[in-house]
Amino acid sequence: MVNRRSIQSFIAAGAVAAAAAAQDLDYVRKDTREASRQATLARYMPSMQWSDWHLVGPFDNTNLDRHDVVYPPELSIDLAAAYEGKDGREVRWQSFAHADWGPVNLKRFGDEADNTNGIAYLYREVVVDRAADVTFEVGSDDGVKLWLNGRLFLDADVYRGLNVQDHRVELPFDEGPNTLLVKVTQGVGGWDFQMRPKVDGRLMAQLDYRLDLDFPGSPEARHYRLLTIMEPPGLILEVGGIDVLPDARPIVTTRRGEVWIIDGAYDDPPFDATFTLFASGLHEPLGARWNADDDGGGALYVAQRGELTRLVDLDLDGRADLYETVSDGWGISGNYHEYAFGPKLDGAGRMWVTLCVGFCGSLGKSIVPWRGWAVIVHTDGTIEPVCGGLRAPNGLGRNAAGDMFYTDNQGDWVATCKLSHLERGDWHGHPSSTRWYEKAGLDEPDLDKDFKPPAVWFPYGRMGQSSSDILLDDTGGKFGPFEGQLFVGDQTNASIMRVDLERIDGVYQGACFPFRSGFACGVNRMRFGHDGSMFVGLTNRGWGSLGGRSWGLQRVVYTGVLPFEVLHMRVAPGGFDLEFTKPVDPKTAGQPASYELGSFTYHRFEKYGSPEIDHRRHEITSATVSADGRSVRLAVDGLRTGYVHELGLGGVRSEDGEALLHDEAYYTLNRIPVAGSQ
Repeated sequence: MVNRRSIQSFIAAGAVAAAAAAQDLDYVRKDTREASRQATLARYMPSMQWSDWHLVGPFDNTNLDRHDVVYPPELSIDLAAAYEGKDGREVRWQSFAHADWGPVNLKRFGDEADNTNGIAYLYREVVVDRAADVTFEVGSDDGVKLWLNGRLFLDADVYRGLNVQDHRVELPFDEGPNTLLVKVTQGVGGWDFQMRPKVDGRLMAQLDYRLDLDFPGSPEARHYRLLTIMEPPGLILEVGGIDVLPDARPIVTTRRGEVWIIDGAYDDPPFDATFTLFASGLHEPLGARWNADDDGGGALYVAQRGELTRLVDLDLDGRADLYETVSDGWGISGNYHEYAFGPKLDGAGRMWVTLCVGFCGSLGKSIVPWRGWAVIVHTDGTIEPVCGGLRAPNGLGRNAAGDMFYTDNQGDWVATCKLSHLERGDWHGHPSSTRWYEKAGLDEPDLDKDFKPPAVWFPYGRMGQSSSDILLDDTGGKFGPFEGQLFVGDQTNASIMRVDLERIDGVYQGACFPFRSGFACGVNRMRFGHDGSMFVGLTNRGWGSLGGRSWGLQRVVYTGVLPFEVLHMRVAPGGFDLEFTKPVDPKTAGQPASYELGSFTYHRFEKYGSPEIDHRRHEITSATVSADGRSVRLAVDGLRTGYVHELGLGGVRSEDGEALLHDEAYYTLNRIPVAGSQ
């Protein structure tokens, strides 16, 4: 008997979805959030109960030529059966829960040899309360076949990465039990499968809006609401860049090469915004910066793959007439991964751009000049190469002091995602771009000695998996208590983190904290509006992400309800100083047992990412609460430079008995201050 878990599918079939998009939501309020969701969705779609996934493999796929070989699971399903698999070994079905519609990782077969040149089968059952044709998006890495109730609906013998938008399949479900079988072929690299219902975006946005008002979906939502600004049907709003015009309207670039100006973006509810096309035909602009002039006009600067471009509306009709090359001083070889990010301004008003390396196989390569570098583009179009060693620098931004930072993504030579300070002559660890140091007039780095450690490591999984934009909170308190700190997006986890930096002996370091999760898909770009709310641009193409959409624009609004959080975590001689957003309960915050502290570090090598290594638990010998209850000094045994210090605060309460909204912090320790220096 299959153990079924009830999961309400967010699905709308064909004409029903189209009709729902054209009218207001038929909302049904019940006693709980989930009951209200299910009652409302029942007006539009069937209810479905899915079993766990069942997986068997690997079967042989030598030379990638076994896609059409019929292995036993295609003949009949027996979850107790054993089969002859790859290399003649016995393989059996294994089961695992997977409640959402995110990617399913099939690398579950032991060592790397078992996860290359193989074939796996996925099987699950679903009970449907009424017969219905349901449209699904389906993607795979690599090839895929899909059967519903024994009938083949999808057959794609391809070698590719995962993109859930690759296929759209209409599946006719019977009332009652149904069976789903999936065959996924594999070469090397990733081995994933994903399917999800094709949801009508406007219907779901309206439903989430009503549910968030009646039943805040998470503790975070009490303090920071998410509002989805719906794009018109047919617009693929994969946001690559955001800025805000002097009249407060957001302007966004898309990965499809378009630029849109949005009216009504501050509305609440946010479903009647209008989008005006400002420019098109660009080459994947992954940033946007509006420069106003003294006449009340201005120009939009965007980083395309091959140049920094200035877009000007000469006749003031709302469309760009002039597309002007500001600088094309970096190379482009045609490699698919040669993205350009920016521009962003430092404290001196200079424009910065970061340049991605190309990918050749599994390794990053700087095939042409300045790939893997941060550069400054001067007003005359000349570029100033600042530093190299970057891999996939999707985030770029300044702190309150005007210094520039970038985020990099886990991969070859990058242990996990990180935030690093950019200074002339730095080397940030990826060796492919060292070939251009002499051309830049800089000393070539020593690859063993000159690596610049990041200001903050983001522990993989717990603090995102694909870091993106950097945004300084300069709202003057309109966005809550975090003025002067940095927010960092994450594309895979569809979330935003918070970073609190300090500088010790001239070296940046600090702590990262969770901030807000639950975005509609991957967070790529962020920008504060004139009212202090945060616009967040979304996309999941290429890497996949959590969330039910593939693109979009959302707005984060501070509700005015102050969250109980660690405001600052600062290193001190022999420990850490913690400051909170609210006074703490001295009985809990003054007990060392209310905290847990450990440390770990990473390998620095060519392999893709690194596990956490050299773990150590640290004894907290005392916790001293300040007289006003806002701060705690932790005395800690044996702090270690070059290590991430992981702090858990599960036992701490506010003076009103409130638990912390987020009870974890990760401090990257590069320098320990000398006693008496602070």
